[in-house]
Amino acid sequence: MKMLFRRLSSVLAVLTLAACSSTPEAPAAPKARGEAAGIKVTSTVEAVDVAARRITLKGPKGNVETYLVDKEVRRLGEIKVGDKVTADYKVAAIAELREPTAEERSEPLVMAQGADRAPSDQPPGAAFARAVRVVALIESVDAAARTFSIRGPLDGVLQLRVEDAAAFASLKAGQAVVVVFAESLLLAVEPGSK
Repeated sequence: MKMLFRRLSSVLAVLTLAACSSTPEAPAAPKARGEAAGIKVTSTVEAVDVAARRITLKGPKGNVETYLVDKEVRRLGEIKVGDKVTADYKVAAIAELREPTAEERSEPLVMAQGADRAPSDQPPGAAFARAVRVVALIESVDAAARTFSIRGPLDGVLQLRVEDAAAFASLKAGQAVVVVFAESLLLAVEPGSK
């Protein structure tokens, strides 16, 4: 799992750079950060039906659910009853407190994504990563909390905190900023006790 996580970290770094890439005139700018979030859940395999491409998992609170497994999953037959499946999901947002470049304004939503699989000599696993760069408008500014809310091209709203007081002072509602959202999902199977 550690090797797959290292490979995912490399994929995510490349994807973030790809999503953030813009014309050379984009200056370095102060940053604002949204609250990063993550969840890690380990479930136990209760049943596997390779022919129907279904897996039944028992969650940490005892809830049992059956899931349809995509055809992209190549090693479903290696997963056995009693194995542990861990899903580790993380998401974060970072805003650059600067005016978007002409290229960013003409293409206000750019996404880069990638995936990787565990090597065949290790238990089944996969990693997925996505970075999305958006040009977003500041909806409101909260001076007391030193935060601002943004609305992106898909109408989602997010609150970000600014550490740099001087950079915060220049922000106003209606101003466009560049925001990068990054998310990753690591799925790992650990063999159950024999």
